[in-house]
Amino acid sequence: MENTIPIGGFRWVKPNEIMLLQADINYTVIHFKDGEKFIVATPLKSLQARFEPFNFYRTHKSFMVNLEFVEHFLEPHKQLQMTNNKKVMVSRRKVNGLKKSLLNDR
Repeated sequence: MENTIPIGGFRWVKPNEIMLLQADINYTVIHFKDGEKFIVATPLKSLQARFEPFNFYRTHKSFMVNLEFVEHFLEPHKQLQMTNNKKVMVSRRKVNGLKKSLLNDR
């Protein structure tokens, strides 16, 4: 399947349909742009390599975002505001790499 990623079991997704991935111990909650959430029994670290080639960035140990859906970077709070108004944390060590990725994306 062209431009699809396996996310667990028999489900394959198109990367442009996913807004962000959120770690939850050994599970990952996948947030779709239409508001759907899907939980997979796969750690975020395992999914990271599958999503990075599709303009996703790991902002924090708990989050990986699709840069397409980033609305603003809230500098003083070290957070991203997504297009659905959800706020995502950015770790101190990831700020500079994130800024470079956002500049390259725009």
